[in-house]
Amino acid sequence: MSRIALVLMCLALTVGAFLRLDNLGALEMSADEGATWAAADAPSIRDVIAIQQTHNAGKLPLHDLILHGWIAVFGDGLVAMRSLSALCGILTIALVFPLTREIFRVGNLEAATHLARDEVDMVAALSALICAVSLVTIKYERELRMYGLLLALAMAHLWAFLRALRLQSLVNYVALALLTSALVAVNMVTTSMLAVEGIWLVRILTNPQIDYRDRTRAVVIAGISILAGIVILSPALYVPFLIGREVVASGRMNWLVAPAWWEPAAFFNKGTGSVAFPVLFAFVAWGVWRAWRDERGALEFILLLMWAPPILLIIGSYVWRPMFLERYALYSFPAFFILVALGIWELSSNFSRIAATVIVVILAFGHIHSYFKKTHDIDWQQAARVAQAALRPDQTVAVTPSYAVEVVRYYIDPLLRKSAVGSDEATNQSALAILAEERINATATAQVHRDYPRLLARERGVVVLSR
Repeated sequence: MSRIALVLMCLALTVGAFLRLDNLGALEMSADEGATWAAADAPSIRDVIAIQQTHNAGKLPLHDLILHGWIAVFGDGLVAMRSLSALCGILTIALVFPLTREIFRVGNLEAATHLARDEVDMVAALSALICAVSLVTIKYERELRMYGLLLALAMAHLWAFLRALRLQSLVNYVALALLTSALVAVNMVTTSMLAVEGIWLVRILTNPQIDYRDRTRAVVIAGISILAGIVILSPALYVPFLIGREVVASGRMNWLVAPAWWEPAAFFNKGTGSVAFPVLFAFVAWGVWRAWRDERGALEFILLLMWAPPILLIIGSYVWRPMFLERYALYSFPAFFILVALGIWELSSNFSRIAATVIVVILAFGHIHSYFKKTHDIDWQQAARVAQAALRPDQTVAVTPSYAVEVVRYYIDPLLRKSAVGSDEATNQSALAILAEERINATATAQVHRDYPRLLARERGVVVLSR
């Protein structure tokens, strides 16, 4: 690695760590985070698994089990729990570098033909820097859910996949199988990334310009390694599959709406910011146009990784049911960042490259500032305190929506946690109600106000009511 690339990597890791770790407790715990905390903070591993199956239906509990161990060491403070995802985010930044290096060896046994080794290192370091300052990764790596771990494992898996194809060693095939199991165990939405790799294996067989030693053998064994990782995990997938199917049938996922056909394009615009996206896309187009002839294998893989997951989610949304969410295709963004970095490097002079990098970083910080300037959290903590002060013995507080009950339990006295119940479990003993004011249908809101007509407090995004 050149000295400049090393400096850029150190800068990326330093800035990325600051953006992910600074003031981690600034936002209140969200309802989704509350569900994760409830499982991870359970007293035993068996309880973690049992609670996770009801609170994060259709997923395996790998992240919650890791967080369970993390809590045992560092406690269940909000900053402590979120720091696990933040550290995974820092690992993701670090992994972007070797992944980018490996991508630009696709189709070439020794080195890239268009870019020298030091140039590839510069593109890799720039990719890591862009990833470090991008809001779309930062915001998921500052919450205590599984997406920070998912993105780190996705980068590691892609790296292991490409290394297995190139090196064709037992160690790399075993690593690929184990990482496949880990990736699916975090969240089964990663199967769209595995589909990308499957498409790529077929592409290798159909494109003689993608040069691998023992091409057919490499494709077959890599494919078997991925399948082995899924097969190893398959006995554990049956129960989450049944629970997930029940959740879908019950209508609890009806809040997802069908996406528009053009949503994959808007996906990157929303993720990087409406102001920054045209600039970033211009760099992407420039880099692809300049390097296409000599780096076609690498660019085909990057473009496949960038576009296939959101497109597959669109197809699934129309064929089965709505499933298009930004976080479900989060691992497509590093591919976009690599293309932006390539476009910057393909500029004609060092001065223009420096200027372009500064512009991209400034736009990224502008997006971060714009995002955090707005209110994105609900003041569950203060609402829980108001309700706790008003509760009498043997009374309960009904929480709407029901899935937010765990965040209320987090913020009240541990001895009173059983007094918080979901609105679907409320009884005559529920003397109080905590009602979120956003993303709740009008019928449910009206019903809560009829049952609990007295306003006790109005906090940010939530009200506390009584009978």
